[in-house]
Amino acid sequence: MNDDSPDDQADEVEQADDAEHIAVIGMAARFPGAEDVDQFWRNLTEGLDTVTRSAARPVPGGGAERSYVPARGLLKDPEWFDAGYFGYSPREARIVDPQHRVLLECADQALEHAGYDPTRYSGAIGVYGGGTDTSYAHLARSGPDRGAGASDMEILLGNATDYLVTRIAYKLGLRGPAVTVQAACATSLVAVHTAVQALLSGDCDMALAGGVAVHVPARNSPYVEGGILSADGVCRTFDAAAGGTVGGDGGGLVVLKRLAEAVSDGDRIHAVLRGTAVNNDGSDRIGFTAPSVEGQAAVIRDAQAVARVDPATVTYVEAHGTATPLGDPIEVAALTKAFRDGTDLSGYCRIGSVKTNIGHTDAAAGAAGLIKTVLALEHGVIPPSLHFSEPNPRIDFAATPFRVADRAQEWLTRGTPRRAGVNSFGIGGTNAHVVLEEAPAPPPTAPPAPWQLLVLSARTATALDAAAENLAAHLDARPELSIADVAWTLQTGRREHDHRRYAVVGGARDAVRTLSGTAGRPAGTGGPPRPRSVTFVFPGTGAAREATRLYAEQRAFRRAFDACHAAVRAFDGVGGADGFGAQGFRPGSTSDDPATADLVAFAEEYALSRTLAAWGVRPASVLGTGVGVLTAAAVAGVFSLDDATRLVAARARLSAPSGGDTPDGTDAAARFEELVREAGPRAPSVPVVCGTSARVLSPDDAVDPGFWSAHLRGESRPHTAFDPLLKDASAVLVELGAGRTLTSAARRHPGHTADHLLVTALPGEEPTGEEPTGEERGTVSEGPPPLLAALGELWLAGVTISWSEVHGARRLRVPLPTYPFERQRHVVEAVGREAVEREAPERETTAVSAATEDDAQPGPEQQDTVGRVARLFAEILGLPDVDAEDSFFSLGGDSLIAVQFLSRAREIFGVEVDVLGLYEAETVTEFAALVDRSAGGHDSPRPALS
Repeated sequence: MNDDSPDDQADEVEQADDAEHIAVIGMAARFPGAEDVDQFWRNLTEGLDTVTRSAARPVPGGGAERSYVPARGLLKDPEWFDAGYFGYSPREARIVDPQHRVLLECADQALEHAGYDPTRYSGAIGVYGGGTDTSYAHLARSGPDRGAGASDMEILLGNATDYLVTRIAYKLGLRGPAVTVQAACATSLVAVHTAVQALLSGDCDMALAGGVAVHVPARNSPYVEGGILSADGVCRTFDAAAGGTVGGDGGGLVVLKRLAEAVSDGDRIHAVLRGTAVNNDGSDRIGFTAPSVEGQAAVIRDAQAVARVDPATVTYVEAHGTATPLGDPIEVAALTKAFRDGTDLSGYCRIGSVKTNIGHTDAAAGAAGLIKTVLALEHGVIPPSLHFSEPNPRIDFAATPFRVADRAQEWLTRGTPRRAGVNSFGIGGTNAHVVLEEAPAPPPTAPPAPWQLLVLSARTATALDAAAENLAAHLDARPELSIADVAWTLQTGRREHDHRRYAVVGGARDAVRTLSGTAGRPAGTGGPPRPRSVTFVFPGTGAAREATRLYAEQRAFRRAFDACHAAVRAFDGVGGADGFGAQGFRPGSTSDDPATADLVAFAEEYALSRTLAAWGVRPASVLGTGVGVLTAAAVAGVFSLDDATRLVAARARLSAPSGGDTPDGTDAAARFEELVREAGPRAPSVPVVCGTSARVLSPDDAVDPGFWSAHLRGESRPHTAFDPLLKDASAVLVELGAGRTLTSAARRHPGHTADHLLVTALPGEEPTGEEPTGEERGTVSEGPPPLLAALGELWLAGVTISWSEVHGARRLRVPLPTYPFERQRHVVEAVGREAVEREAPERETTAVSAATEDDAQPGPEQQDTVGRVARLFAEILGLPDVDAEDSFFSLGGDSLIAVQFLSRAREIFGVEVDVLGLYEAETVTEFAALVDRSAGGHDSPRPALS
């Protein structure tokens, strides 16, 4: 023991390497009164008690003295769920326990909060968590879905906690370990400890950890004298009037990553897990459900030892804090015993419990306390612990390091980082403790480009609108956010759905105006994307005035243009190197000399193509007119860059109106043919369409010097040149030059349809007399860079973009609004249940009463085969109607549901079809045809699968 100050003691503590620490990089919370992390934090700092209270009610048959606890922490609409987003049919969604569904949504939100799309993350993501026992499986067994074929296995898979986290791994595509953790009230913090160990051992590269406890219908808990529940429904942790806790529902997850990698990857670090520990009280206690001072003190000491921190530097503890007469004094005694091993200081550490705000959320309690503490570290504020007025007489706080945090206060320290401990103890003796530290300062980043491309996507058009509104509101409230970091997070940290929108913006305020439609320019919208081939078309006009900005802001453009300039300066062929010196060869420059003008145009268009290629947009074919033919040839690899620049200069000189002869009398075409032969052309790597010959070059054409000499005198014919390209109904043409000469010609071509996408990359110098169409966005000459708008159009069409190259510098992930779920009510109702009534909004519902049967349906014999199969699809999947081309599996069916479907099909149609048959005939039309063939004896039944 010593009397040193916390900062003196901290100097003596050995600091662990970042490799031994774990970063919290994302969170999701759904607790009473809070739909997300931000709302949870607001409630905490405002000191809100969000427990739902009701009039006292007696327990049926319990006598006059026995009543229910008149309060519970309830979630808003826990039975509402976005089944379509996760690929569930309404029938299957009803069968799945709402607590599984809540945690699944939390998992998706937590990864988005961290800024990660699991489908594009190369590492292994693990998931560790647990839930609680509920009565929902009993409802599912007694409901009409059971009559429609819901098997015991389906109900088991949809309700047992064994499958809670494997469901998350399956639906989100996570490839790391998926481990259910069950430790009663300590479940979610034990899950965090388990995830930390997995990260440190290399089992996974990122991990979700937490827990959930949701009861549908709402659970009613009888008050028992001497039990853990409060008679009046108020949780008064550490208070003299404490009489127990209050039950509550909730779910929470954190996203964890090794600290060094989180820093390197530019993750938003909310806090650092320095150390965790888990143990059990063993038999050294008065009973199985009783806590132990020794066991709790040991786990706290162990976590602090792992964290390598002096307890004198831990200035807040989030207690388990159940407000029971026995539990609170034991917890404070255990904390004091552990802290006294390192300090004699008193009263320097604040202590509180989130249970005073939301109740005891069972398996989610540790996650609630952890997320509260992470937020407190991040914001530098200790929220108040509620309902405390006078200390429990069994706790001598003056003799401890602790004081109850009975008011919100700034979190100040004496020269050390903010540090905290979190307790979570389970009935049965499992104890968990976590030591946290405030996040390190984010590393500096390079200055961002002034304009950024924001991308949004959603599963439906209405969800896309909601996403845009939510983002606008978020940015409006946080104008200090780096719009480059916002763009990076949206581009790389969200799933890419079919309905898409983009906006090119110049800052947070501009983003708000653009997303809300008040900026005077629309955000591009499109969808759904599909596989498309991209053709680069080169008009030979260069990039005009936009080239200067591209050269200054885009690294790939600058490198490619400089490479062209170096090639020009290196050769001394026609015109000589001095003819193309630094004075005339600049991006955006003009020249009266035809060769210099053509070389600049070539360099600008070539640099544009290299910029798009660096951004991930690579052409499936190229087309050129004028000098653009040689640009196309260089991009396709027919000529090296050095040779292409020589040929561009020669073409300009030899095409000058001088009778077709060079100064020495040699025929221009022959001279050009000789230069091509010296260049040694190669077969193209992608098809080349020549604007003069109006056909796709064959390999023989490409290597034939005579073909290229004919090009010298050929006249561009863009109208016919588009013939081979527009045969592809999904073709994308990107004009890489100033103006929209070629895309306008393509739009007028008789083969053009609305399915073709024509993208103009840059504005022209001269007006064309035509208004740009929706498919020809990207031609604004001032303000937002048109090349970014063109990139947005390509992203709308489904082209994969290399976003790191678009930014060209390291960017940071930032928390943004998560996906706007479009929930519907999916529930098996309990008739006559004793439940806390909650008003649900009037939205579409798939609720089914467990006391009713499905309405009688018309006999299948009254319909043709397609109609009968469609009705059977709808019956089994719980859908109101099904289209003839809908797929059984796309609608939410799986192999287990398929067994039920085929059993019903056997009853209705009298045919034997196995699961493989359904996989091969998965649409209504295909399965109806299979039924007709089987019934007619044309197909032999498949053997049943074993």
